[in-house]
Amino acid sequence: MIVLNNNNHSAYSDLDDGALVAAAKGGDDAAFEELTSRYLRVIEWYAGRYSFCPHDKEDYLQEGLCGLLKAVRTYNGISSSFSTYASICIRTSIITAVRKDGRGKDRLVSYEETVSESDGSDSISPESIIIEKESTDFLYERIKSVLSKYEATVFDLYLLDLSYADIALCLETDSKSVENAVRRIRTKLKKLISP
Repeated sequence: MIVLNNNNHSAYSDLDDGALVAAAKGGDDAAFEELTSRYLRVIEWYAGRYSFCPHDKEDYLQEGLCGLLKAVRTYNGISSSFSTYASICIRTSIITAVRKDGRGKDRLVSYEETVSESDGSDSISPESIIIEKESTDFLYERIKSVLSKYEATVFDLYLLDLSYADIALCLETDSKSVENAVRRIRTKLKKLISP
């Protein structure tokens, strides 16, 4: 569980995010605590969105906090507001953890969404769910096998419906590089599915 020390926050509560980021980069722990208190709801929202049990949520809260720390360390103040950048870093950190759990591909689309998009029948057998999961896992691994490491990362972020600009922020590159990677990915996918 994330526990904040509320002492000394009054001195920082009037500062904007940019000033707090600069102070936190300089080693000011209280400035980072203030940022954590400001972004705790964002971290909790993303952790809750991808969690299916309390143990997962605790893990993902910590991952979200690591994402916030990354945002503080890498924010350059040029391309976007800190709040946008921090939200992307938090979300990416949690989603990366979900995928590393080995259950990530299931969790990125919830079971309820899968059922609501089915043919309307309420009788989905456990066997059909397992077969569909194995097919999805196989296809995902096959796609990843033809992509470079950079392209695979772009592909994962693209599947999350992030814009080219947001993907570029996450990867600390420019939008044109992301656009070119997506073009290469599409070309490789066409070759992969061609008979």
